Amino acid sequence: MTGKGSLKNFFKRIDGRVKDIFLLAALALVLVFSAWQIFHTEEVTATSAVGMTETERKVMRLLEEIDGVGEANVIVYETEDGPKSVVVVCEGANNLRVVMNVREAVAAALGTEEKAVKIYLKKE
Repeated sequence: MTGKGSLKNFFKRIDGRVKDIFLLAALALVLVFSAWQIFHTEEVTATSAVGMTETERKVMRLLEEIDGVGEANVIVYETEDGPKSVVVVCEGANNLRVVMNVREAVAAALGTEEKAVKIYLKKE
């Protein structure tokens, strides 16, 4: 007999001590997994987001150092040939000087054309 019937017979044949060992082992695995989840979570800083590439993080940190930019978020669209376009959302995008500085800095840092850098105002 295969399937549920043979599995049922298997558990009927094993004695109580073995069942207790299986139960304790299962509980131990759950406990270890829970402890691992608690102690091995990565802290995410306020300025970095989950899923950002290292390039995006570097550009974001660079932009936040520029006067007037404020908090910035960056998405880089890359192909096999390198960065193709960049979207920047920052607090200072309502200032033309800041927009020009951001576009110039991103293009220089990534080796893209300035026209490939799009900048938008971050909502409050």
